[in-house]
Amino acid sequence: MLCASGGIKAEISGYKKNSGNGFTQTFVWLAGAVCSSLLFLGTACSTNNNPDQPKQQAELKPRTLIVTQSAVSQVTPESAVRRLPQATITDEGETLDAIWSKGDEISFRNISHKEYTDPETHESVYLEGTLLADRKARIASFASNDEVWCAEGNQLLLVYPKAAAPAFEVDDSGSSLTASYSISLTGQDGTLGKIASTHHHSYGIATITEVTPTVANAVVAEMQNLLTVCKFSFVDENHLDTPLPVSSLTIGYSDGTYAGTYPEQATVAVTQGTPCTVAVTPVKKSTAESGYPLPIIPTGAPTEVYVVLFPEATATTYSFRLKSGENTYIGTATAQLYAGEFVVATNLKLTKNN
Repeated sequence: MLCASGGIKAEISGYKKNSGNGFTQTFVWLAGAVCSSLLFLGTACSTNNNPDQPKQQAELKPRTLIVTQSAVSQVTPESAVRRLPQATITDEGETLDAIWSKGDEISFRNISHKEYTDPETHESVYLEGTLLADRKARIASFASNDEVWCAEGNQLLLVYPKAAAPAFEVDDSGSSLTASYSISLTGQDGTLGKIASTHHHSYGIATITEVTPTVANAVVAEMQNLLTVCKFSFVDENHLDTPLPVSSLTIGYSDGTYAGTYPEQATVAVTQGTPCTVAVTPVKKSTAESGYPLPIIPTGAPTEVYVVLFPEATATTYSFRLKSGENTYIGTATAQLYAGEFVVATNLKLTKNN
């Protein structure tokens, strides 16, 4: 029988940076604009291709999620409908530390089956659902309102935040089943609070190890972050001691086919297997295809903004356009970004472009 509900023990991570040499900038005069260069090095999930250079190492800091049936009675379906992700992320200088809040939601989908029919009722059953945290803590209990349909050996895809996965698309036309969902970078306001609630995109694969008529136990190595978190501040090249207040900021690719634009969405495809394979494919559009730069609209005018960006396989040059009061500033920076990395880029020098 596939119907069982029980516990899942998982780990979720924050973001960590190295406090070593960090960033370097090189200035090149080009058509009257300053071209700033950043060096982003290292990753928790990838290998630095140049071991002779200092690493911007991003060690993942685990957070354990314990899913137990005992929490079911504390969360009703009616209250779950109104809940939104509320995880808290705080900047500890060297890390972005994550903590769960009561009501945090994780989506799950059984990726060992495209569909399943109850042998007793002959009705199709849902192979996906929501897990809810019952308290605010570094280690929180999570539980499902409904039963988790699974069998021993099945794999469950866990997705946080729940808002990232309004619907899973499942394809079994290949040799292994693939579950896909969309993530978005839109709506950023430069704060960690917004990132925590809607852009701390991470996933995990739980494997069912034991099933009884009422309980399913599962284990997952750890949940992995899909994006990079950047902390930016900017200065006028002629006034280096005063950070610029950020009224608005747009980020795009600086050159190539997609110059002036940046993808706002991506498809995450998870293919069942041992281990599962995960691919994140940003939806890139050129200006000819109505592509736009990524907008960051803060409340007020902070001098520091936090932004999530997609990892890049190679060094990529980005263009920045900053509105500060009545003035507009522009500049570029080159970086290679890695998933799960916390990147601090302070006092990037921009040129006034009024």
